[in-house]
Amino acid sequence: MKIDLGYIGAIVARNRAKMPPVHEIKNPLAGQQVEVIRNGQAYKLTISDEIKQVQGLMAIPMEKFFHVENADPSDIFSYRPKDQWLVFSQYLYESKYFDSLSNEEVKKVESILQHITDGVDSLSPYLGISLFGISKEQQHSYEAHLELASSTAALQYFSDTFLSGDVKKGFDQLIQDYVRHNTKIAINHQSVEERFIAARAKIRSLNAPLTYQQSRELSMTNKLGKTVYTQAEIESVIKNYQEMFESIQNEEDLSGVLAKAKEQLLSFATKGISPRDIDYQLARDFVAQRADDTFNRIENYWRMLLQEK
Repeated sequence: MKIDLGYIGAIVARNRAKMPPVHEIKNPLAGQQVEVIRNGQAYKLTISDEIKQVQGLMAIPMEKFFHVENADPSDIFSYRPKDQWLVFSQYLYESKYFDSLSNEEVKKVESILQHITDGVDSLSPYLGISLFGISKEQQHSYEAHLELASSTAALQYFSDTFLSGDVKKGFDQLIQDYVRHNTKIAINHQSVEERFIAARAKIRSLNAPLTYQQSRELSMTNKLGKTVYTQAEIESVIKNYQEMFESIQNEEDLSGVLAKAKEQLLSFATKGISPRDIDYQLARDFVAQRADDTFNRIENYWRMLLQEK
């Protein structure tokens, strides 16, 4: 599969396919006369039936527009770092999966794929234009791990539920490509707030006047900022999340998995703080509040998937 940078969804592609070639378009004003004045003299002009295609006028190469000059030819998702759902949509369109679906059905499928990949799109450090991005909140590292695992399982659920044969085989390969592209990004991701907290935790305390609440929060965030994770620990928690989400078969399962995943996330993010520590519960509340957006997004796209089953 070769990425088409002009592809922005199946509905637009359908409409383009219905348009006649430029040389077949007839000018509706052909044969009519118009009167013009030039140098004080009147002239009558007959409008031609020819329409000429102007190419290159005010055009920007798509490669420049999407900033993909440095995309990796072996990594198909590097061409769409901010709208990865378009890779899956283009594949389904070219595989003729959409041919038997109505426009409304196509829109539903594309909306599901867009919501599934949107959170991971927001992690990308690569340049690129987000044509359809939904996510607004910047994710923290612990959210990124969860998002990668959930989106991977959701894509596989989509494939297992709605696809078959060669189309499914190709889609499954794309999921593996998606995982390879995003794993390194998710493992190394840190939010601006996390980087600030980690940097502040290394600075010796200043004798600045603080309220009790400010003092408690500083103590708690310093402990979070000093917590270090190995790559093996991160890979292990991503695997655990993915196994949880792979067990989902219905909406009742979803509620239980989200509860388990939240407990796993809170334990992972606060591993450097003892449950006996005065700051332990404050840290859990702090992390939970910041992860709310991601849990809401994940619940939303899983419900979309399960309702379409």
